[in-house]
Amino acid sequence: MSVFCCILLVISFGFYQQESQAPFKISIATEKSTVVAGADVLINVSLTNTSNQNVEETVMYQDGIGIDSTFRFEVRDEHGKLVPKRVYPDEEYRTGSFRLHAISAGCTLTQPQPVSALFDMRKPGKYTVQVWRPDPNYEIKSNMITITVTPEGT
Repeated sequence: MSVFCCILLVISFGFYQQESQAPFKISIATEKSTVVAGADVLINVSLTNTSNQNVEETVMYQDGIGIDSTFRFEVRDEHGKLVPKRVYPDEEYRTGSFRLHAISAGCTLTQPQPVSALFDMRKPGKYTVQVWRPDPNYEIKSNMITITVTPEGT
């Protein structure tokens, strides 16, 4: 009887381990790893539903910025210092829109994100970018990419 209970415990622990996997995976890439100072820096954020259920979520996009509100971005300069967010006049009056995203189990949603609209990447140099998604149970972080900003006219 105790052997049966041990086997049952091992099997149930295996199922628990499978369910404790983060429901999403994030990866980022860019088509242009080098841009001229002042140009938009776009990164493609791919969100893969790794669960066995379809997911629907409502996401807010602020007008003029156009970044998915469920993502958090970390941008660092070549010295490892956090790059400050851009400041816009009358920020408290900014409007936005809501969009519904449906991601089927096992599928990926890829969205271009204008990271330079949120962070000041106008100075020449190398910047590293990483994206994560807040979740109370998991730390869901992307890979890191490097963007090189060159001076104008080079």
